[in-house]
Amino acid sequence: MQRRVAFASLVAVVSLLLTGCPPSPGPASVKSAQPLKQQPLVLLVIDDPQLGQAIAREWRGRTEEELTIRDVSLAQIDAASRLPGDAVIFPSGLMGQLAERDLIVPLESSALEDSAFNYRDIFDQIRLREMRWGNKAFAVPLGSPQLLLAYRRDIFANAGLEAPDDWTQYQQVLQRLADRTTLGNRAPPGNQPWRAAIEPLADGWAGQVLLARAAAYALHRDQVSPLFRFDTMAPLIDQPPYLRAAEELVAAAQAGGFADLRSTPAEAFAELRAGRCAMALAWPSSELARSELAVDTEIRFLVVPGAEQSYRFVTKSWESRGPEENSHIPLSAIAGRMAAVSSSAADPRRAEGFVIWLAGSEVSQQVSPRSDATTLFRRSQVAASGRWTGALAPESSRQYADVLAESLSAPRAFPGLTLPGRSDYLAALDEAVRQAVSGQQSTKDALTGAARRWHEITQRLGVEQQRRSNARSLGQTEF
Repeated sequence: MQRRVAFASLVAVVSLLLTGCPPSPGPASVKSAQPLKQQPLVLLVIDDPQLGQAIAREWRGRTEEELTIRDVSLAQIDAASRLPGDAVIFPSGLMGQLAERDLIVPLESSALEDSAFNYRDIFDQIRLREMRWGNKAFAVPLGSPQLLLAYRRDIFANAGLEAPDDWTQYQQVLQRLADRTTLGNRAPPGNQPWRAAIEPLADGWAGQVLLARAAAYALHRDQVSPLFRFDTMAPLIDQPPYLRAAEELVAAAQAGGFADLRSTPAEAFAELRAGRCAMALAWPSSELARSELAVDTEIRFLVVPGAEQSYRFVTKSWESRGPEENSHIPLSAIAGRMAAVSSSAADPRRAEGFVIWLAGSEVSQQVSPRSDATTLFRRSQVAASGRWTGALAPESSRQYADVLAESLSAPRAFPGLTLPGRSDYLAALDEAVRQAVSGQQSTKDALTGAARRWHEITQRLGVEQQRRSNARSLGQTEF
């Protein structure tokens, strides 16, 4: 047996010598074995060039790879049948428009569980609602500002006033502060304009202010869809909770002296810092410069006033909230930026890795503050709130972060308009608010007109399609 094995081995060796070794790989084979150089990722940034530039700098500094940034307008996105890029950064309210047109794709659950991303560090209202369409997460956040009640603590103390907890108290405080004599030595010079409060009524904001005021009235504990009837998509914007909110807004605008203003939240906050008003529905941003008066240390924040009653649409009656219910209902998706993977991405997995990297705990703290449309969105970012609040005094900045965290951790939020057609719906509501505030129409007639416009918009876009979109915006159905 040993001789036969030895003989077989000898035959094998001789055969190898006769036939020769396999040829070594030629230059072509070596070249094909080398990793191909990856093309730069293409990131589309909608109406936020500063944010795009900051992201590109951070990416190059950390990876030494190029990132192609393409600044695009909302109008260009509206006209696009596909996104010419791997990922897109967009205003938070556009989630429905992009998802329903299949321009962005869901994120893998495994990607969200990446330890560097730290998914559960994100505030609840963003993590469980704003990031999602239907029952899937479609985007990662870069910061979602909230309308908060900013006010001058020193003026309130000097006038012996308590910060308002609900809209009735807010109106009472506003009427007191409208009188300069109430301010005592805190009154501005006589030649300087003074307003008790400023609420942003500029284009894109007037309608959202009405929704923020109506949120606590319209979101009854049994109500799932407070803006449209869930089954027929009939608009509810002319119903009693919105009518009450509109009437209170008109009264506040007249007493507070802001009926003729068309301010943005940033402009309203600037007036507060300049000492020309006592309250503002607004938030600070990283773009804040030094104020004209040293009042920053006196600025404080509250969640938007709430209500002890809410309207039950089914029974057409007002009901008191139970002791276990939160009377403060924040409005979601009013502003902010999010990032998503494009459905036309050349390498979807790579694009997904990029957006997860971008919104991670470490990187987002560097790039998010570069946009005046964002704010902090993680619990771990509260201690670093100054990155997002610019020149605001440190104590005011930290108090802002604490109140924002409270608002974004509320058990319920009023679903903002994120359906396709968002800009049209909001434009119709803006016009109704302006008509009512200016006195050109009664609040009832103005909201009746807005409801009619909403019905027309829904008909134009397709009732059944909008009904499905509304359900997905509320997280009710699978995508």
